[in-house]
Order: sequence, then C-alpha cells, then structure tokens
Amino acid sequence: MTHWLDMGRSTMPEIRAFVERCPAAIVPLGSTEQHGPHLPTATDTLIAARMASECARLSCGLVLPPIPLGYAWVWQGVPSCLTLSFDTYMRMVRDTVESLASWGVQAVYLMSGHGSNPQPLKHALREMIDGRIAMHVLYGMYGGLAEMTRQADSDTWRGDFHADEIETSLMLAIEPELVNMGLAVCDYPDAPADYGMSDIAMRHVMRTGVFGDATRASAEKGQRWLALGAERSAAQWLAFLDSRNIPIPNRKDQQ
Repeated sequence: MTHWLDMGRSTMPEIRAFVERCPAAIVPLGSTEQHGPHLPTATDTLIAARMASECARLSCGLVLPPIPLGYAWVWQGVPSCLTLSFDTYMRMVRDTVESLASWGVQAVYLMSGHGSNPQPLKHALREMIDGRIAMHVLYGMYGGLAEMTRQADSDTWRGDFHADEIETSLMLAIEPELVNMGLAVCDYPDAPADYGMSDIAMRHVMRTGVFGDATRASAEKGQRWLALGAERSAAQWLAFLDSRNIPIPNRKDQQ
C-alpha cells in the first residue's frame, strides 16, 4: 500500500482510504510573480509542488494540489504579479486547514516555495488555527536552503535570493523547457539604507528582476539541491509526525 498520494490525481474513495491509514497532508504553497527574463511566473509554485511530492516519496502524506497565489506584496504593481493580502492569505490557510481537519487529517505540512509566505503562515497558525482547529501544523520554506546557499558558486543578494543560481538550477532540474538560459543574467541591485525597514520593497530596486547570479545555474546543481531539499524536508516532517504521535505508514516500497 502506498505511503503517499497525489490528491489532485486521486478519487474520493482513494483519498478516504489513504487518510484512514495516514492522517497527514502536505500543502505546496507557491506564488505567481516575476522571476526575471529567463524564468516563468510559476517558478515558486512549480518548485513547491515538486519539493512536496519528493518529500512525500521519502516520508508520507497526502500531497495537495499546489496553491499558486501567495503573499507577494513586494511585487505589487509589477506586471505578472498576483498577490493576496496578508489577511486574505491567513484566511485561505485557515480555511484549507479547516477543510482537511473536517475529513480526518490530523497533521499538515504547509510547505512554501515563496519566501514571503511564511510570514502570514506564522500568524495564521497563532491567531486562527491554534486552539481553534484540531490540527498539528508544520510550516515554512522547503528544507536545505542554508546548505544550498553554502554550496552555491555565487553570493546571495543581501542574504535573500530570487531568480538566482539556486532557483534557476532547481527549475533546470524540474521544468528545463521553461528556462531560457540565454536570457539569464547576474544582477545585484543597490538598495537604500532603509530597505527592509520601510515601504521600500524589491519592486522599487529591481532592474532585470534577478537578485543574484542566474548565469551560474546548472541542471546538475538543481538535481542535487532538489534531492537535498526533499531529504531535509522529509526528515523534519517525519520527526514532527512522530512527536505528535501521528500514524506513519510503512515506507519499504518507495513509490
């Protein structure tokens, strides 16, 4: 019997039977926004979806269809950006968790591929879920990012990354046909002293839309970092489930 299930490709009886054995779900959370001249606007969503499925293969869980709208205030007004407000995003998370809880899911991993999503995720857990919905919630970016940053051949932009070596490499491993390396650039925009402490956002300082060095990306790095991210995410997820006494199916037969 399988230890993970793709919800979007499964039927109601299959999902019901799976949740009876494994009441755990993984929700990939993306964003729709610019990613420079060489990557598609669905980059964060595609990475989150693939990381979630690879994590589930190494651990367990019902993998939900990715949610393509995120909290992308930093790109508000930039063509291609679709953003939910902070409050709307929190309510969307709460409603998703409540829906899962209503039919037996006991634990959920809200796995983000977009760096701004964890902010409303944290507050949704604290203000709308904890003590109100019977659900154990793990949230955050996919695992291994600190290691990926150390292994990269280029520096981050102010400790952050966007359409850079890491994301471009992951996309070369996940959806190479959507990457145009001929348009990849190295770009480290200047930012004022009050960046991150005022209303100055990435949209105000962007030039090409790349924040880092996308030219150093490769499919080989992407495959390595995809495996790393999945392994680190799976280890954290399994430890979380074990600490909450959530049933974990036998994973001898890897799917």
